[in-house]
Amino acid sequence: MDIVHEVKKLDMPLVTGKPYATDEVWNCHRSIITRLYRDEKKCLKQVKHIMECDYNLYATERMFKTRIKSWGLDKKLKEAEVLQILQLKRERDAIGKKSKFSIRNQEVNWDRLVHYLNRRPDLRNKLRDCVRKSTDAHLDLICRTPSPAPEVSSLLPGPPDIQLPEEMLQIFRCYVEGAFESVWTRQGEAVYGYGQEPGRDRVDKMHSGIGNAIALLERNKLRDAFRILNRSLDSLERLIKEQDPELFYMLSYRTLQLNSEIAERLIVFIYDMHTTILGLRHPLSLVWSRFRHMSWEVRARVLGMMAINGAQFLGTRLGILNPVVESALHSTTMILRSFGETNGSEFGKVLAMYATAAETYFVEGDYPRSCECLLEMAGVQCRARQYEPARNALTRAYSMVQGSDRGSGSPWLELELRYYEIMSSLFYECDLGRVDEALEYEYKAYKHAEKHFQPGNLRSLRAIRNLIHYCRRAGREEDAEKWCETLLAKTLENEII
Repeated sequence: MDIVHEVKKLDMPLVTGKPYATDEVWNCHRSIITRLYRDEKKCLKQVKHIMECDYNLYATERMFKTRIKSWGLDKKLKEAEVLQILQLKRERDAIGKKSKFSIRNQEVNWDRLVHYLNRRPDLRNKLRDCVRKSTDAHLDLICRTPSPAPEVSSLLPGPPDIQLPEEMLQIFRCYVEGAFESVWTRQGEAVYGYGQEPGRDRVDKMHSGIGNAIALLERNKLRDAFRILNRSLDSLERLIKEQDPELFYMLSYRTLQLNSEIAERLIVFIYDMHTTILGLRHPLSLVWSRFRHMSWEVRARVLGMMAINGAQFLGTRLGILNPVVESALHSTTMILRSFGETNGSEFGKVLAMYATAAETYFVEGDYPRSCECLLEMAGVQCRARQYEPARNALTRAYSMVQGSDRGSGSPWLELELRYYEIMSSLFYECDLGRVDEALEYEYKAYKHAEKHFQPGNLRSLRAIRNLIHYCRRAGREEDAEKWCETLLAKTLENEII
């Protein structure tokens, strides 16, 4: 797949300063700037601050003004535009037509014109004296008659933001229940699609690859990011055929993390691939068909509902530590956190599930699983900003790790790695923002993964992505750049292998 065609090489030298955005960087973030400035009506200083802090896009205020003007996002009314609107409105009022005006694709609020005229009373005289001329071709002005308000009928379906999620939930629920009986196969507590365990490995590799691309996009390394993204999606056709249970959760959640313009292209591509391979009427094709027509917020909310439903269905049959269940619960808690809804019943359900399972496994003498539940619970508590309970769970989990046999191939090695990762997250998320400690533990996770698992493995790459993120948030641009180069080198090694 080629998400972006002909991406030119970026001029991004390795310097400790903050290089100004190139044309490619501006174009990549155009949709975000448009949403912030035009749709959310933020002022220029707010947009500039958000783009610097959240998207690593650096530019002067004058550069922003130039781009906004060239993109037709300028909010200021011009004299010629005001005169044209007033002329048109006067003529349409005379024949009894209502009018609605848009300038540069932005709806004109009549109060703005009144305010403009109060500041420029001389325009009333100009309008009175001017002779009607043909519409100026250079004015990006649209006048239309507003549509009449539709009559409400109980027989009509609900609005799309209600109807589509309900349909999607129902379709996906039926698919999961049917696939569990006839498509997926169980091996112990695990459940796989037609590709069995190698198919799951391919899903994990794609998940890591898209994550690497997202990390590089945040650093504005567009050429490398799109190369990795396209390479990661090469196996999508095979994965769709294999129908691994984790594939939908992975793809849908990753699209929420991408730049909106890239996400929209990717979602359309995923939908087209599903319809080509599985057919238009396959449940997964129908799910993606509805997903592509939703806003980001609706997508996030419906994915959260689908994830918790899937986790409850599979959790009762496979256990809470099944990878598919863990993936669904992770998506659920991350989405709830993005909406600031960590004190609700859904978040509480997830915590209760892990707490109950941890105690049950401990009583049964299954200490690795008990430890894993404690670690997952601590991760959820970090997202909910429940720092003291998270510390307590981590302390208890690490006492199990320390007293275990961590020889080669031991499950405790994976749990020790997870402990370092969640400790890093705890220090980073806590109110004090202890970035030094967060980086220290994430570096331990990286070294542990390199030592005890294959060098350049997916665990190492995950740790590197976290290190890039923490360094960037802490303003350590030089360190973030170095870890970016490490990520690229490791990724290239994996591609060659």
